[in-house]
Amino acid sequence: MRCVNRSAATLVELVIVLVVSAILFITTPILIFHGVKTLVFLPKALAVNDTATEVLHQIVEGGFSTLPGQTGVPGVRFARRIGTEPAIWDSQTTRLGYRTSPTQCVVIELVGGVVKRRVGELAVAGDPCVDPVTPAEDLPYHVAGSVQITATGDLFTYYNPGGGIRRVDIAFTAQTGSGNFDEGEAREDVASSVAIRVP
Repeated sequence: MRCVNRSAATLVELVIVLVVSAILFITTPILIFHGVKTLVFLPKALAVNDTATEVLHQIVEGGFSTLPGQTGVPGVRFARRIGTEPAIWDSQTTRLGYRTSPTQCVVIELVGGVVKRRVGELAVAGDPCVDPVTPAEDLPYHVAGSVQITATGDLFTYYNPGGGIRRVDIAFTAQTGSGNFDEGEAREDVASSVAIRVP
């Protein structure tokens, strides 16, 4: 009897190869597109996260300042009452004014998608705070322009405003472009609260 060695594929094997090839053909472009979109999105997401974290930290805790004559500015957590003037002397929805010492007044406000900070020094200790006419710095200074800050409601919400503000809620959105991931943009919603120890 003679033995014949066949190396031809069966119909089942051929169908399996075709199905696997079709799956790879369909999913490969989707995976490549998603990978490219992630590579575009990732730097924007990092910039948004860095900006949101730094803005919140600068408002609440304070920190490094690029303003002339200032190396650091205390945040809202360090607001203090001097004499009869309350610790927070300007309480608007997109603007917050507070005193950090007998001679220093700070204003933080949202202007055109950027959080700005100004610091004023009073000539006489204990004088009432007024809107500083000094230059403003962008918060944070190192990513100015690439990330926009918006407030969907109020940037600042105040509690017990008639009898000395005891707490300030801070809520904002940091985003690039539309903030939509499908368009390669990034967005982060931020909310926090700070207690005023001496209202």
